[in-house]
Parts: sequence; structure tokens; C-alpha cells
Amino acid sequence: MAVFSGEVTIKVKFKNLKVAVGYGMTSAIIKHKCVEQAYAISPWSKMRDSKDERFEVTVEEEDIK
Repeated sequence: MAVFSGEVTIKVKFKNLKVAVGYGMTSAIIKHKCVEQAYAISPWSKMRDSKDERFEVTVEEEDIK
């Protein structure tokens, strides 16, 4: 087993996402959906069928040592 350190930058763009406004939850819902879609592209994800075409997920940069 190897031990790594580093940083991975993932960019998530979304379009036409309908989210209820109010209760201070709007930002949290958007963040949750973005992270969920980032996870959906993982080869080990059990959510691969949950990819949403409104989201574009890109791994921008990897700095792994």
C-alpha cells in the first residue's frame, strides 16, 4: 500500500437546476447536488446511473505526490 498527499480540483457546472428558494437551504442543496454528481463519475460509484445531464463535471487539476 502506498501513501499519497496532494490536491485534486474538480469543477462542476450546472444549468437549469430547479431548487426551492428559502430557509437558507438553497446553497446547501446546490452544493450537495454538485458533489453528488462529482461522485457519480467515479469508477467505483454505485450512483453511475444517477448522472444528470444538467451537470458537467471536469477534473481540472491533479497534484498527487
